[in-house]
Parts: sequence; C-alpha cells; structure tokens
Amino acid sequence: MERIKFFIDSIDGALDGGIPKKNTVLLAGSAGTGKTTLAMQFLFNGAKKNEKSLFLTMYEPEIRLKEYFEEFSFYDQNLVVSGDMALVDLRPIFMKNKKNFNFIKVNEVLDYIALQLQKYKPKRVVIDSITSVCNYFKDDSMIREFIFSLCNLLFLFDCTTLLVSEVGPTERRYSNFNIEEFIADGIIYLQNYERKNRLVKTLQIVKMRGTEHKEDVFALNISKKGITLFGVMDK
Repeated sequence: MERIKFFIDSIDGALDGGIPKKNTVLLAGSAGTGKTTLAMQFLFNGAKKNEKSLFLTMYEPEIRLKEYFEEFSFYDQNLVVSGDMALVDLRPIFMKNKKNFNFIKVNEVLDYIALQLQKYKPKRVVIDSITSVCNYFKDDSMIREFIFSLCNLLFLFDCTTLLVSEVGPTERRYSNFNIEEFIADGIIYLQNYERKNRLVKTLQIVKMRGTEHKEDVFALNISKKGITLFGVMDK
C-alpha cells in the first residue's frame, strides 16, 4: 500500500508508515492544540519531497500565515513562491453570499475547490477549517452532501487530505455537526490536558481506514522544529 508520510518519525510510526494514499482525515481539536501547525508541517514536508501541496484557508491571508509560520524550521518561502506549496484564501467565495444573507450552494464551493485542484495539481491538501466552511450551509443534509462529495472529489484528484475540525475543549468530540467523522477515512484528535498546573498537549489516532495504527494517547510537543510526539501518556 502506498502511504503519504508526515515525515515526522513519531507520527508515521504510529500510523504504521503514514496515511494511506488518497485518504481524507479529520484533524480535530480545540483552540491551541496545534492543528494548523501540524497541518502546515504535513504540507511543507511533502512539498520538500516533490509532492505538491495546497492549503485552503478560511482565516488568514498569505501574509499573516507567512508571518506566523516562518518562525518554524519546516517553513520554506521558496516553495510558496514556486507554487509547490500553494496558499489559497477561500473567503471571497463565501463573502459574496454573506453580503446578500444567502447560504452558499454546495456546488459553488465544490466547483471552486475543483478549480484549485486543477490549477495546482496537489498530492496533499489541507482545508482549514471544514467547520467554518460547513457553517455556510443551511442544514445538515447540505453538510452531508458537501462532505461526501468533497471526499469523492479529493479522491478522484489523488489527494491525501487533512480537514481541520474545530471542537470545544470541554467535551470529547470530533466535529460540530456529528457528520464529518463518519464520512472521513480517519480521525486524528488533538487535545489539551491540565496536569499538575501545566497544560499538556496530546495526539491520538482515533481511526484510520486501510491500515493498522496505534491508539495510544501521545504527549505532543511544539517547538521551532514543529510537532513531535515524545511518549505515551500515563492513564
């Protein structure tokens, strides 16, 4: 089986070598758990190995992302300039509908994403965040249709994808709409624990279709080098 690596030894080891190619994985967690950092590290590490990468954002323009992530050693502005690591702002397509107080149509979003896939031809994709995108659909049936169609679209384009999912810190859950986790091929869950008066970040692979994987809760560290796992949490 062909796998797409994070090129983070501790995470690839927990995944028995990496994410199965063309899987769509939910990267879930509350604020400050390292979701976007891990997603960007996944993309840049791939782009350095000649696997074109695409970051679709609902939050930050390119200049803000650059200001934050250039502090990390995995960041390479040359890859952004060359287009091997493409940053695309999704907000304009949604803002035009918001002005008219209309919910966006599923096909409008899918068509726009398909255009980006055709343009950049990425092997790795991140959408940050799937939660924000789904907030623009008027009901659960549209959300389900969108996520199902999105996963199929990404599969057809040979993309391995992380969908960033924003959840609250007070309860264990993987999505806001209780739909995403059932359609996605995998779930990687990031969490903050307060332990002995300090915050401890953790990562757990909840599910991953097509491969064996470890289910331990790993302690997670964020440094200038990015994210690494450094041991299994005690119960």
